[in-house]
Amino acid sequence: MEKSSFKTRASASALLLSLLAASLAACGSGTEVPADQNGIQTTTAIAAENENAEPDIYDARKQISDDLPEADFGGAEYRIFCYGGNGSMYYEIPEETGDVIDDAVLSRNRTIEERFNCNIKVALDAEYAEGPKLISNAISAGEDAYDIIAFQVVQTGLLVPKGYFMNWYDVPHINFDKPWWSDSNKKDLTINDACFIAVGDMLITAVGNTYCVYYNKQIGQNYDMPDLFQTVNDGKWTFDYMVELSKDVYEDLNQNGAVDATDDRFGYVTNAWSNVNTYLWAFDNPVFRMEDGVPVYTFRTEKINDIATKLVDSFYQYKGLHTDIASAHGYAGDMFRRSLSMFANGSIGNAISTFRDMTDDFSILPYPKWNEAQDHYITMVDGSHESMQVPITASDLDRIGIITEALCAESYKTVFPAYYDVALKVKGARDEESVAMLDKILESRVFDFGYVYDGWNGASFLLQTMMQDKNTNFESFYAKKEKSILKYYNKVIDYFNNYES
Repeated sequence: MEKSSFKTRASASALLLSLLAASLAACGSGTEVPADQNGIQTTTAIAAENENAEPDIYDARKQISDDLPEADFGGAEYRIFCYGGNGSMYYEIPEETGDVIDDAVLSRNRTIEERFNCNIKVALDAEYAEGPKLISNAISAGEDAYDIIAFQVVQTGLLVPKGYFMNWYDVPHINFDKPWWSDSNKKDLTINDACFIAVGDMLITAVGNTYCVYYNKQIGQNYDMPDLFQTVNDGKWTFDYMVELSKDVYEDLNQNGAVDATDDRFGYVTNAWSNVNTYLWAFDNPVFRMEDGVPVYTFRTEKINDIATKLVDSFYQYKGLHTDIASAHGYAGDMFRRSLSMFANGSIGNAISTFRDMTDDFSILPYPKWNEAQDHYITMVDGSHESMQVPITASDLDRIGIITEALCAESYKTVFPAYYDVALKVKGARDEESVAMLDKILESRVFDFGYVYDGWNGASFLLQTMMQDKNTNFESFYAKKEKSILKYYNKVIDYFNNYES
């Protein structure tokens, strides 16, 4: 019998899973507030408008030491491999542009470059499709071409078992206990004292691609919606409640007597891809949980049957709920931007990229819970976000560790506030309640091992496939895939269990 790599929790109603589990063992004063050159009110200005305001919370961030030693790297380059145009957005800004985020990135880089006498450079900004091949070719050829790889998380998860990346615990000066590193690095992504993929605050996409629900306050007022911030704070923001508020909100705007997906107004718009797939985590049904450092396969539960049925029935039953099957990204946001939906699934970055010029006021809410008994709200970050890896061909780990730690620390202290507080809270989110909601959402992020290492071979995307097919028969759908899914995850975790630094 094959040795177990992970645990499974089997449903009592499914003999097949039980057998497999056994075999695998598994504030305002009313005065005008000063703004910066872009018209965006600064955190300092906001605090200054109220003489009783508490000190800037980011002063405390700046006081946290990164505990790094003094070092002079003689002008050596710190070479970043990234993707999707992110190099020119978040890693290498040649000069001031007047954009708050750009200038924060530039200031961060200059601070670190001057401190350690180094040069931060984007060595390659690869496209999504070509990135894995370029990474594989360079490392397989033994090329010391990159110091850090910041690429799409699921793509890099697929590369880990090939042995391309360093164990982060073997990189000097990296301290996962610092606040600029995600708790998931230790809690969800470490097995057998090995972690090959990490999430830190130099990755702005891990903030911007965090899923949330947008709420058009003007449409809500027209339909006498309740105080939804209070609903969230009271723990009553559930999926059933959101459906109840949305299902009868429909307007035939072009008055042609037909439901037109792109021209009429709906209560709730989503897509049948990542937007709806996020409910798996929002309903506290992750693919894996870690118990004492051991990965436990928890996807297959009694609740997963109800989740699949509820989502399909709700999104395709009511006129007020509209689901787009064709578009993986962008559709719900475009409908919301045009004031054609009261609620829409999206990511935090939409507040900057898509909704900044909206006329209607909007608010940002967390994904709803499964029911009121669920004790907290949960969200995940779209797989398009970057993760951080160190190639095994890297030759100067001391330099890589110091600069990476410094980049994450300085991002936590300056870039993250610029993106989140200045760009989002003041101009994008538009109201103080949404500020609190953003805090709540970001605190609820999870980086599920089963998603990060899914490689399109695991269980993470099954729910969206069922949605696209309007399929509520989970048992039949899953039974055909279960054996290969468990075999794949077992292979990934075997790599961790057999790893020796």
